[in-house]
Amino acid sequence: LLATPDLATYVGYLAILLCGHAAVPLGPDNPTAFNVAVATGAGLDATLAAGPLGEDLATRGIAVLDPGDAMAGPPGPAADRGAPDRVAYILFTSGSTGRPKGVPVSHRNLSAYLDVVVPRYELGPGARLSHTFALTFDPSVFDILGALTTGSCLVVPRRRELLNPVGYASSRRLTHWYSVPSLISLARRLGSLSAGSLPTLRRSMFIGEPLPRDLARAWSAAAPAAPLHNIYGPTELTISCAEHVASAAELSAGDGSDNDTVPIGLVHPGLHWVLLDDDGAGEGEGELCVRGPQRFGGYLDPADNADRFVRRRGDGLEPVAAGEAVGPDDWYRTGDRVRVTSDGLLHIGRVDRQVKVSGYRIELGHVEAALRATAGVADVGVVAVPDLGGQLTLVAFVTGEAGAIERLPRSMRAVVPPYLVPGRFVSRAALPLNGSGKTDYVALRASAKRLLHG
Repeated sequence: LLATPDLATYVGYLAILLCGHAAVPLGPDNPTAFNVAVATGAGLDATLAAGPLGEDLATRGIAVLDPGDAMAGPPGPAADRGAPDRVAYILFTSGSTGRPKGVPVSHRNLSAYLDVVVPRYELGPGARLSHTFALTFDPSVFDILGALTTGSCLVVPRRRELLNPVGYASSRRLTHWYSVPSLISLARRLGSLSAGSLPTLRRSMFIGEPLPRDLARAWSAAAPAAPLHNIYGPTELTISCAEHVASAAELSAGDGSDNDTVPIGLVHPGLHWVLLDDDGAGEGEGELCVRGPQRFGGYLDPADNADRFVRRRGDGLEPVAAGEAVGPDDWYRTGDRVRVTSDGLLHIGRVDRQVKVSGYRIELGHVEAALRATAGVADVGVVAVPDLGGQLTLVAFVTGEAGAIERLPRSMRAVVPPYLVPGRFVSRAALPLNGSGKTDYVALRASAKRLLHG
């Protein structure tokens, strides 16, 4: 489904699900080559896409339906209600090898998620929901199905409206706001996030990035009638699996945490979690591992399952070996390091090189692989550092032929989505090495901070 923000897309999304098929959103801003790779990886039988992308997919033997014609056609077959383990949608996330990983989410996973969040957020007639996420980003599934299965109204913004979040929320009389925390930063920079400026909001939800306490305070003051939910969850655990509702008193007082972010709180009812440290099962701090009805059944390519699941063996936890089937009692390794606090779990970092930029999950190795595949590039090191506004920015340090660096922005935009294109490219004669002879990313991050902060 080519995910353009128009009526045919939403009708198409619902039609795919109601007919018992799996929806695979394709980003309209992604390069055609990237969308073709996703289509091939998903094994698409058909696509709803007009224009050049549809023509390109048709040459590869994939049936192409024009969205307008599909809307006017006869109704499809009724859904098979007896197949809860049928795939509802497949989303592709950044992969450390440079190849996107397909995440199939079943109707059973999705139903378990909606059973938790629909009553929690008090959705129903009269509720007006924001829609700030691209359809390739899984919180958009909450927007669509949370609204349309409860009689709520999904308020789809025009692209320019997202450049003014407060104006969008107030002029459209939104009752429920759901976005990445970066949009709070944008609203504050615009000077529109004043106290009481969001009087119609009844719920404020943020996901996709750590939520700094100062941003949460600013938004809470603008929307005093709306409880503020800090929400956490990887795509593999069906949109969200934990959250914390932060009170105004808590935000004002702070909690003394060393990263001054709002906790991610308590894991959803029905899910089970453990912490994994270097010695096995952790206690107060470690990598969060989760299992339960929201946990997906494994990646589209089983090779991607290696080291992403752990299971109980004896008194400890051990990785599920490559080639072993993923079982219902296995825990998914989120890669997120958390600490147990009085308010639930606090996110304190990653155990790998994955970062989130404006909510998008990015494996820095994916960006490096795309850069190394570019003619004239010898080696590359990519880091993510905050800019002067506090937003993470990708900086790529590149070695290779003279003049190659000037071609990189255009070359990258031709093969990867916009969020994977570094904001800065820096030419170097050689990359710094650490004592083990490997790329010294600590030194590169220090260099990147000097570049961005002057």
